[in-house]
Amino acid sequence: MSDLTIIGGGFAGLWAAMSAAAERDQLGIPVNELSISLISNNPDLVMRPRLYEGAKPEMRVALRPILDEINVQFEFAEVSSITPSENRIVLSEQKCNRHLEYDRLILASGSHMPALPIPGTNQYGFSIDTFDETSRFDRHIENMMHRHGSENSTIAVVGASFTGIELVTELRQRLGADINLVLLDHASEVGRELGNNLNPVILSALTDCNIDVRLNAKITSIDEQSLTLAGGEAIDTTTVVFATGLHASPLTSAFKAKKDTAGRLHVNKFLNLESDASVFIAGDVAWAMADDNHATYMSCQHATELGRHAGYNAVRSLADKSLYPYRQENYATCLDLGPAGAVFTTGWDREVQKTGTEGKTLKRQINQEWIYPPNADAGAKAIFQAIALNKVSEAA
Repeated sequence: MSDLTIIGGGFAGLWAAMSAAAERDQLGIPVNELSISLISNNPDLVMRPRLYEGAKPEMRVALRPILDEINVQFEFAEVSSITPSENRIVLSEQKCNRHLEYDRLILASGSHMPALPIPGTNQYGFSIDTFDETSRFDRHIENMMHRHGSENSTIAVVGASFTGIELVTELRQRLGADINLVLLDHASEVGRELGNNLNPVILSALTDCNIDVRLNAKITSIDEQSLTLAGGEAIDTTTVVFATGLHASPLTSAFKAKKDTAGRLHVNKFLNLESDASVFIAGDVAWAMADDNHATYMSCQHATELGRHAGYNAVRSLADKSLYPYRQENYATCLDLGPAGAVFTTGWDREVQKTGTEGKTLKRQINQEWIYPPNADAGAKAIFQAIALNKVSEAA
């Protein structure tokens, strides 16, 4: 029996598992000849792109029912280390470590938001990086509003990029007009990496939402009642929430391969490591070329398609079949702007196609429908059909 192991239960990992199972079925390989397993330290696929809305039950999708339906084994466990030279994985368990061996590995262990080295961050700061952290932030906001009321509360969002913009405008939507909202960034402009086409729309929305924007702002410390900027200015705050950059999973350190500044592993066109054909990389741990000129982003849109290709190719490599090169030339962005609606763009230059209410309608469809995996109750056939259609890469 051959063993394909997938590490990570996010978008890339789940789509890798579904596509691998679909290709196993397509090639007519019996389950007892090719075992596919997925390891995750979370029993659910979390709709991480939606966490700026607050943590809601529908933002967690149980992995096991989907995997059971397509004959993929699920290991609810923490991977503590990988030894590529021995094709070995070590799982950390309560009483002892457990070793697993693989014939093919798909690393899809995702990303995290590292805490900034600012005094007070760990004690007083919040984030929406995970479902649990978002739940903690939600509880804090509820208690804050109960104690202080909206007029006497100030929330500072640190990070004026995609997530920070969605969060601060959503907070205006959620908490009303009276609460004080501040958006800070060390950069000289809002959403700098989002490009010139989006910038005017974003600035207009932030003005409409009455967001106090502080740029070129270097935070030196935070405490329970304020944050302090370089130069000594203090901003009174009741909450500081960070929405700063992501870094690839530390499991990437197991592999001797080129990495980008975010720790993502460089892969070839088949999503292999050049140094190890038995290992495929997908999602936020992969630096791949989506077309001839553009590398992938850490996004649901790219994670889903990277996972889909990695799953296919891992199974095909075990079956000694030709591999499919990864290409994802179409790119789209949909940025939520709270009460100001949303903006939808297409292309790598992000040409604006929809704004306001029209953009918001599309954003809700993406968030509430398109990024979700197929329902396990629909059966394996429907799951495999969803793999073939894969609507997410078209517009999410």
